[in-house]
Amino acid sequence: SSMVLLFGFPESPFAQPKNVFFGHLLTALVGVIFVNYIPLPIYINIALAVGAGVFFMILLNVVHPPAGGNPIIVIIGSASYEYLINPIILGCIIILLLAILVNKFLLQKNYPLK
Repeated sequence: SSMVLLFGFPESPFAQPKNVFFGHLLTALVGVIFVNYIPLPIYINIALAVGAGVFFMILLNVVHPPAGGNPIIVIIGSASYEYLINPIILGCIIILLLAILVNKFLLQKNYPLK
């Protein structure tokens, strides 16, 4: 999960704020687009959306492996665009602030990497 990366391996490129925030936002957006605009059976939509989400994370250099599961949740839950604000954006901001505070100030680790 995101927490494992952020608190267990904060030095990982996958755990950096840009990757966490945009990885989650991008894959959740892909899920919302698929669930609302691609009228295929759910098992096909989930597979295509996960593949597309991973593809775009790699293409845009914002890979965050836990975000790969977002399209599954979004499609199964038939989420709308509001899902992108809460829980995705708000959740990412909270997790990232916590990770910065804990890693940088409490654990004295170099996070985020510049």
